[in-house]
Amino acid sequence: MAGKRQTPRWRHREHERFARAVEGGPHDAAELGDELAVVALLKQVRIEGPDQATRERMRQRILTAEPPTPLATRRISARARLAVAAAAVLCLIMSLAGMSVLLSRDALPGDPLYGVKRTAESASLGFVFNDESRALKHLEFAAARITEMEALAERGARSSDHLTALTDHDADATEGTRELTTYGTNGDGRVLASLRDWAQSQTARLTALRPRLPADVVDRANGSLALLGRIAQRADELDARTACSPITSGETDGLGPLPAQDCSKIVVDPNASSSRIPSTDPTTPGSSSGTSSPSVPGSPPQQAQPTTPGQLPLPLPPVNTPSTQPGITIPLPLPLPSISLPGLPGISFGN
Repeated sequence: MAGKRQTPRWRHREHERFARAVEGGPHDAAELGDELAVVALLKQVRIEGPDQATRERMRQRILTAEPPTPLATRRISARARLAVAAAAVLCLIMSLAGMSVLLSRDALPGDPLYGVKRTAESASLGFVFNDESRALKHLEFAAARITEMEALAERGARSSDHLTALTDHDADATEGTRELTTYGTNGDGRVLASLRDWAQSQTARLTALRPRLPADVVDRANGSLALLGRIAQRADELDARTACSPITSGETDGLGPLPAQDCSKIVVDPNASSSRIPSTDPTTPGSSSGTSSPSVPGSPPQQAQPTTPGQLPLPLPPVNTPSTQPGITIPLPLPLPSISLPGLPGISFGN
């Protein structure tokens, strides 16, 4: 047979000669005497097998032994192969998904990968846990739609592609405005001015792009421009009421909270112990218990009259003092209510 070592011919002849000698044929005793003696000794050895009791014991052990489980081993192997195949498929899917997301970054409406791009944008919002950051993400996506429309205009794309971009722009702009106005009226009011500036800049971009759009898209673009105008107006009205209380009316619409109609501002009184007090009606009596009343020159000794709530402690002349004194107005540092006193009809305090 090819691939195996072949026995030399002379050795074949030696084997045949030894076999004939063992069988009793003619042989050379001088050369094969030792080998034939070993054969004669082996013939004298009696080889006996196990006795009947031993064979029965071995038979019972074989019959009571547990059967082999090659099937279970094959099942485990099949499960292992299935797990490896599932892991390989999962890795392949993740690789393809990551490659698709990477390739879809420059996709435009109408391209096969545009849906992958929008899905990736929506998924990125799930990793943003701050209200302001999430709102700014929506505004970023809305601005990207106008950038895509600029590229579509250069390509001469279909009207349906422009309409898709405008629809996505309005959805992101509305959602971002709603979240940002809510955040601005409840927290940092500076974002309202940023929202107004963003709406004005996007209005300028879309206005410049409008002459290059298809004729049947212009009306739809005018609707987006009107939306941007309402966003800028809402942000400006809320920003103008950040010093009011309350800022909002308590009602909301698609763009977020509505501004309050009345604005009750805070008035600062430099002579008050508190630096911020609500504005009051000037005719409401004030408290000035720590202010001493000025004396009128030439008046007789006066005694202090016990005060009553809402009135100033004023010196009063004797009852028999004539009331022919000329009227005198004494200016005070605080606006005081006009008080007429019995016995002094010609004297008034305050304005």
